Amino acid sequence: MADNSKQSFLNSLFQWTVKNTAQEEAATTSSDVEPMNEEKKQWLDAALENLTVNPVERIKLCINKIKDSQINDEQKKEFLDELCHWAEELDLAKDFFTVGGLDILSPLLDHNNDNIRIQTCSLLAALVQNNEHCQRIIVQSGLQQKLLQILSESNSPDLKTKAVTAISALIRGYTLGQLQLQKYQGPKILIQAVSSPIPRLQNKLCFLINTICSTSAHMKKLFYENGALLELIRLFNNEACPDHQHTLETILTISSIKPNAMFTFAQSNSSLIDEFQQKLNTRYQDIQNSEDYKDEINLINQIRTLLTSSSAEHDQVPAAKADQQILATS
Repeated sequence: MADNSKQSFLNSLFQWTVKNTAQEEAATTSSDVEPMNEEKKQWLDAALENLTVNPVERIKLCINKIKDSQINDEQKKEFLDELCHWAEELDLAKDFFTVGGLDILSPLLDHNNDNIRIQTCSLLAALVQNNEHCQRIIVQSGLQQKLLQILSESNSPDLKTKAVTAISALIRGYTLGQLQLQKYQGPKILIQAVSSPIPRLQNKLCFLINTICSTSAHMKKLFYENGALLELIRLFNNEACPDHQHTLETILTISSIKPNAMFTFAQSNSSLIDEFQQKLNTRYQDIQNSEDYKDEINLINQIRTLLTSSSAEHDQVPAAKADQQILATS
């Protein structure tokens, strides 16, 4: 059993030992020493038993219990909670699949109880987080398609958010996961979800999109071509925008796909860009005197420069054409 999984029990046992040793030392005569009462004995027995738990056997037990049709939803959730605990350790996450854990994931994601599905998304995220071995198993299983379907179709804010958490853990830093995201039209689904009025979800989506587009030119191109700038600027313009800085970071990342990306976008979305510039100005005025917003002020200035450059380039085009006409007729 890994040291981390024992630590809480060891700490509790140490505290109990110190406390009871101090009580014994305080005794003035041997007649003050009494047998351990039943409550203390049961606690100590339980602590010692937990120290000898075999994690892989517990994982097997949880998986088998979840498969048992006689187990109710509340009990399933408890077993899922325990699996989430074990899955936090890389080696035990691998053991989960070795003992047949993959079999329970698809049925649980299709469960009619959203709480079960939420907990299953949490389990998936824990299993694949920074674990290429487990990421590969989940990609090969095709479960990412179910996660994207949940994000697209579910009416539960918590479930949609947890699905994105699992997708994020699966594809960040993992090329095969990102390629599969493309196969399942994932960029389009993620971008569409940005418009969902769920602040936690919007924040997670901005973080995910910014992260994978910052590290992959191919993914940046896909998100740009699928309308990411449109939805992100709409999000920033919205009074309910949950995090202006993260939204601006993602806008700047996407717009760096090519030098004239913002100009090209502005040409076909002039009214949206006008509103965007007004929002940028208002936001700048609100935070310009605060030391806490230096990074966001820098982002605003960078985007302003892009928009100004785009406008300047646009203004120079008619003049250039006019010069060419003069030369042609002279």
